[in-house]
Order: sequence, then C-alpha cells, then structure tokens
Amino acid sequence: MENTKRKPGRPSLSENEKQDIRDNIIDIARELFVKEGYENTSMRKIAAQAGFAPTKIYYYFKNKKEILCYFWNDIAEELWSECNPPENILSGKPLGVIRYLMSKSVGYWMANPKSYQLGIATQNYEVDSAENYELYQADGTRRYNQLLQDSVHKCIEQGILRINDKQVASQVIRMAIYGIYGSFYSLPDIEWKEKDVLIQEAIDNTINGLQA
Repeated sequence: MENTKRKPGRPSLSENEKQDIRDNIIDIARELFVKEGYENTSMRKIAAQAGFAPTKIYYYFKNKKEILCYFWNDIAEELWSECNPPENILSGKPLGVIRYLMSKSVGYWMANPKSYQLGIATQNYEVDSAENYELYQADGTRRYNQLLQDSVHKCIEQGILRINDKQVASQVIRMAIYGIYGSFYSLPDIEWKEKDVLIQEAIDNTINGLQA
C-alpha cells in the first residue's frame, strides 16, 4: 500500500532567526534610505536587496514607515541612555540639567553620524506635521523632551529665564542643539577649531542668552 504520509515541511524559524532576518532588513533599509532617499526606496527594493520574494518582507514589516519607526525607537533609546542624567545632576539646579542634556545630546549626534544621515535622508517634508511628530516620538524621545521641559519650567518658576513660555524656551534649546552638531556635518569645508571647545562655547552662549 502506498505510503501517503506527508513529509515534514521546512521547520519553523526560531525567534532568534526571525530577529536576525529583521535586523538584516533593517541594515539594508538603512543603507538604501541614506543612499537613495526615503521616498525613492520601496519595500520591493528592500526585499530584492535582502534576497526575498517581494511579498515575504511583509511578514516582518507591514510597510517602510514601520521600518522607520523601528529605526527611531532604537535611536531614541540610545539617545536617552546617553542623556539620562545621574542623580547628582537631577538633584541639582535645573539649569545644570539643561546644560547636561544639551552637552550629552550634541555628543550623541556627533558620535553617531549614521543616525544623523538617516534623519536627514528620511525627513519627509510633505507629510502633515502631526504625522511627523507621531513618527519621531519614540519612548526615549518623550522622556528626553519631558525632562527638558520640566527643567525649563523650573527655571521659569525661579525667574532664571527671560522667556516665560516653556514651549518656546524648550524649542529654542532644541534649535541650538541641532544647530551645533548640524553645523559640523553640513559645513565640512570650514576648518573648525577644537570641536569640544566650540561645542561648550555654543552651549554656554545659548544658556547665557536665555537667562534673565
């Protein structure tokens, strides 16, 4: 009698194997986003680079926005890990917390050019601002922003800052942070003096300019 028993199929992937595939997709997508731009990179192109059939990639990510969220969650956690102040800073003056956050944030972006390049390559100026805000508000970013705003609020309450609007003062600080590290990346033709000195001077001048 003919044996009709089915041969065992391909064994299921372990969670570690699935994660390895996700990580590979992430690495490929990062390279394509930076090289070709977010808008010019399709899920089909990512799948082809990964050696997948076009439909297989959707098993791991439903669209490229989900891949981008994965990037930013990872970056935000790294940023917060770098910027999360120790207790002696947190228990000190709020202006010291702001200075610490500025210094550590600039330091993180200076040390991670690939993350900076990814941010530039994936910034989509055509989407609604609310959608952009939601995309980039990973947990680490929220904690960073909350601590910055809380520290700014304390400074305002104590009469330390000349700006009485917490959001405006916080955004001025964020603009200064971006302007510092962004200058080094976007103006490579300038023969910069010692970067650490320039960074500290820029942070000092920002904080001094905000004070009453």
